[in-house]
Amino acid sequence: MGRTRKGLRYNPKDDFFKRAKEAGFVARSAFKLEEMDMRWKFFKAGQKILDLGCAPGSWLQYASQKVGPRGHLVGVDIDPVRVNLKNVETHVVSIFDLSPETECIAVHAPFDVIQSDAMVKTVGISDSDVARSLALVEAGMALADKGVLKVGGTFIAKVFEGPGFTEFYTDFKKKFKKAHVGKPEAIRSGSREVYVVGMDFKAKSAGT
Repeated sequence: MGRTRKGLRYNPKDDFFKRAKEAGFVARSAFKLEEMDMRWKFFKAGQKILDLGCAPGSWLQYASQKVGPRGHLVGVDIDPVRVNLKNVETHVVSIFDLSPETECIAVHAPFDVIQSDAMVKTVGISDSDVARSLALVEAGMALADKGVLKVGGTFIAKVFEGPGFTEFYTDFKKKFKKAHVGKPEAIRSGSREVYVVGMDFKAKSAGT
């Protein structure tokens, strides 16, 4: 058993863990993406997807099924990924080292969807944990702004709520025609994590 930030006990082998194992997903986080997809309908057959912080690979597994054999997924993480799917390629690299010129991105960009379930290792200091989680998302958005996300595309990312989140989300919303904050049921009780969802990415204005 473990504890959340509020001291609540949780069972790491709860119903979502069991469901993930039965469905063949490598982690329960697949159900977070599934719930958001069912609500906002991100995925279509044939899409190209960039998955940032993709280990252990459950988001790749779910999205792979949704885009089908005509779709393609590129996953990046600092750790190797355990999934082996025909329409998925993975690379061991830090999100902070990526650029539009990185080969695995340049070959496939622009992407229809950028998704990120990446999260920092927490240190227990709220301001620091939130700031570092925001930095991960901002690194992904920097790629989007540089043309890695197609105009009209979707961006999904995990982040901690806390100091600086409101300011970040205010700017985030300006980049999309529609934006949402989601807290899927599979998130453990007491967790600060939420997901920002931007849909219909806007073209950058000239000079920005």
